Amino acid sequence: MSSGGGTRREDAGRLRRTVEWALSQSKEQDELVRMLRRLAAISAPDSEDFRFAHRHLAELLVEREPWLAAISARHVIAQTPDDDGACTVLGHFRAAVSCYRRAAVRAPGNPWYAHNLGHLLDVTLDRPHEAVRLLERAHKLEPKNSEIATSYAHTLGRVGRPAEGRALLRRHIRGAGTAAERKLLEWLEKTEQEQAALAAREAPRKRRPRRHTS
Repeated sequence: MSSGGGTRREDAGRLRRTVEWALSQSKEQDELVRMLRRLAAISAPDSEDFRFAHRHLAELLVEREPWLAAISARHVIAQTPDDDGACTVLGHFRAAVSCYRRAAVRAPGNPWYAHNLGHLLDVTLDRPHEAVRLLERAHKLEPKNSEIATSYAHTLGRVGRPAEGRALLRRHIRGAGTAAERKLLEWLEKTEQEQAALAAREAPRKRRPRRHTS
């Protein structure tokens, strides 16, 4: 009788063969992405099937959903730093960052250069502390723009300021908001609660008097 782990590996192996066939047949991108996400979900995180799924997700999503492409690329590079496909995807983003840096220097009053550069640094290169200053500037230049506000709110959450991010996002959500906005708001609220719980646990330690030794 097969163990649960063995069954999971067998399922991943079968699905990978199906995905490889679908890739060879140039199936529709949405169908491929669904299959690859399923493969990543059922594969062991340290397996070649997991890396295979995220390598192809990075390549397929690089133009349509760059932030998700970057996450997949980082999954691969965390295990195989010299992976050509994943490195190419991250190289694409680094090249874009260089272009936006030059553009932002030439036109410091352009909010979209600051926004695009900040958003790339935050979600694709995992550098939120550098991104937050750029997104703050973009928001000051275009305070009513919801896209800029959403990007800024996300980065505030990542640098330990979730309450500010939540308040900012709430001011810019129209009606029930989009699915992405609701998901971001939920994450900010959860992060704020976790931060408050941590502060409550740390408070008694800070108040505890020091013992004096003679």
